[in-house]
Formats: sequence, structure tokens, C-alpha cells
Amino acid sequence: MVSSVTNGYATNPYLAASAASTAAAAGNATDSAGSAGAAAKTSNPGDTVTLSPEAKAALAAQTDNRTTDAMVADARSALNKLLADAKAPSALKDGKATIDVSGLDRRTLFAIASNKGGKFSIEEQVVASLRIKANRDTSMSAAASAMRVTGDYAGLYKAALTNLDAAGPEEKAAGQWAKDKAALTEGLKQATAKPGVQPTGIDGDPVAAYLKDVGGVVANPRTRDIGKVASDVRTVLDKQYASATGEGMATDENSGTIDFSKFDGRSLAAVALNKGDQFSEHEIAQAAEEVRTRNRDSVSSTYAGAKGSDSSAFGKSLITQYAAMSDEERQAAGWTPALYDKMVEMQNLSDKLASLFNPDGGVNTGGTSLMDYI
Repeated sequence: MVSSVTNGYATNPYLAASAASTAAAAGNATDSAGSAGAAAKTSNPGDTVTLSPEAKAALAAQTDNRTTDAMVADARSALNKLLADAKAPSALKDGKATIDVSGLDRRTLFAIASNKGGKFSIEEQVVASLRIKANRDTSMSAAASAMRVTGDYAGLYKAALTNLDAAGPEEKAAGQWAKDKAALTEGLKQATAKPGVQPTGIDGDPVAAYLKDVGGVVANPRTRDIGKVASDVRTVLDKQYASATGEGMATDENSGTIDFSKFDGRSLAAVALNKGDQFSEHEIAQAAEEVRTRNRDSVSSTYAGAKGSDSSAFGKSLITQYAAMSDEERQAAGWTPALYDKMVEMQNLSDKLASLFNPDGGVNTGGTSLMDYI
């Protein structure tokens, strides 16, 4: 149901001060680090140069001279300290984070999310993946707000490309990074050629996934009280009925096809669960069907994205998806705590079984045997 959570790091895997600064930072060059470096070199002595978070991240990634092994060791130490400070045995409890990894740099987060060196638990990988996604979403939020007012999809794709180019060497070497780069480049091409028209037909488009995830018709749906979200949804639906002209489209709450395409998952769950007793049986039934459809499509997409990856990729993505859901989304989709526990149990078993073999298929003779897991 939250398809964009699958982001290439858990399997498929992804803030300028204003929309103007985002567009400016990305508009002249795709490589934010290069443009930031040029700006610094051409500034007059005494001038104060303010870099966007993306530019800072890109520069940090380019000047980080640690080896991958050293960076992984640093990441392990940082997580150990966070867990100790939180007095938490693991990074997740009942599908919710027990530690705050927002202070970790992007390269470190990627190392954890992709389990570099096999040093990180599934819970740690999930928490890091969600933080990478949150940082990516934040980097696009200003451009997305501008897009909803001006129709400037090009600015949104530029912001996404700027964020993508701020990746470290390990992330850029991953296959998903190249796929995202190609999709965003095509999106920017379409958005530039046809201003005001959302790009379509792009396989694995991160911007399209982002827009579907955050929705566009209810303000701050993921952070507000669910009752207030439901009231906003009620207002939006009534306006939608009043302006409906398509054949078979709903013109009232009791009949017709309701267009839920621009509603985010939590807003949709508010209808499916009838929060505040504000929705008709017809609306509830159609919302519940939309939840099932999105859930099915998301799982299918995650499974397809996991093909060709390591054996544990699919499970990691499902656990990440669960952790990203609000309580209402989980309830509407039928993703129960018992299901979460079973997914984690099976994932841990998958990881253990995978550790018995080397990447070339040969048996790992490093001291671990099947009997250790029986």
C-alpha cells in the first residue's frame, strides 16, 4: 500500500530552502556537487555562500575518503551507541523505530540499509531504509508544493535528480541508482517538453511513486489526527462529486465510481475504516477495494523488483513497507502485528540460510553449519 517505500536499498528502495533554490541548484547542472564547488570557487573573498542540504551532502560524499570497510565499521559503532543510549535490544519494536538515525550521513545510512559487510540486522536495515526515504521525500517537498500550484513538474524532477546525485560511491555503484537516474532523466525530458503535464510511461519513476505516496488533496495527512484527516477527506469527496462529469463517475456518496487516485494511503484508510462515521457504505466499500488493489500492486511490484537480487530482498521490502505504514493503513490493509512477527521470523531464517553459502554458490566453510540453526 505504500509502494514508494520499496526503494532499492531494501529492494527497490528513495531540502532546498525553497522551490526556487531547488530548481536553481539543479537547473544549471545535474551534479549538485559540481555546481556547489563552482559556486564556492567563484565567490568573492568575504562573501557568505549558503549551500543547500543536497549540495552539502554531495560535497560530503565526494570528500569522504574512508574505505568501504572503515565506513561500515563506523556505521556499526554508531548504531551500537544509539541502541545503548536508547536501552533498546533492536532498532525496531512492533514495527516502530526505537532509535533515531537522522544524524547519520547518507553514505552510512546506505551501508546499513544495504547490509554492507553483513554487519546489520534486518531491523537496522529497515530503519535506515526509512530514513533514506524520509530524507529523499524532504528534499522534494518544496518543489512538490510549488508543482501543485504552478504545475512545474520539471522543477520536481530536478530536485529529485539533485538528491540522487548526492549519493556516495557505494550507492552509485548499485543497480537501482542507475535505474532511478534513467527514469528521472526521462521524466525531466518529458516535463520540459510539455510544461504542466505530468510525465507518464516511465518504468520505476521515483517521482511518480513519491506523488502517489504523499497524495495531493489532503493537507499533512500523515501527521495530523486521523479524525481531522477524515473530515478533510469528506470535504474533498463532496467537492469531487459536485464537479464530476465523466461517464459512470460518482456524483454523490451512494453510487458511481469514486476516484481515489490522488488520495494518500492514510486518507484512503480513513474512509475504509469509516473514521468519524462520516462515510457511506458505498464509499467505504470502494475505499476498501482501492486499499486491496494498492496493497496487491505494491506486493507484486516489490516481488518483481526483488528478482535478481539477494534471496532476502523481498522480505526486507515487506518489513520496510510495514514499518512505514501508519496504524490506520495497517488496519485497513489487514497487516497485523502477528503478520509482522511472522515476516521478521521468516526473514531472519532466510538470512541465516543465505549465510550458509558463498556468493558463487559454494558452501561457506567459515565455521557455520546448518546444525547451528536447528
